[in-house]
Amino acid sequence: MTTHPTVGEIVAITTTNSNPLLLVRTVGDEHINGVLLADLATETLHRLRASEYDTPTRRQLGQAIGRTDELMSFTVPTTDCGLVERDSSRPNRFEGGDD
Repeated sequence: MTTHPTVGEIVAITTTNSNPLLLVRTVGDEHINGVLLADLATETLHRLRASEYDTPTRRQLGQAIGRTDELMSFTVPTTDCGLVERDSSRPNRFEGGDD
């Protein structure tokens, strides 16, 4: 099993009561950086939904969103994240947090 999400995947922060969802922008050894899905424009959310099983497109969206300074980003330890969607190129589930 893989231990880290990839750019473009959606994770939940499992250490808060509301489990907010983040779109992963960057991945480090022990942390991910992402933006809250709640902060994304409706059109962006539609594009994310449409690209759920299209890994290259999803990564491009994550990278494009990562280049903008308009959205607040959050850096979270990978141990505090649980995968919400499975990357279509992965044979196994993301192993992280308390999902």
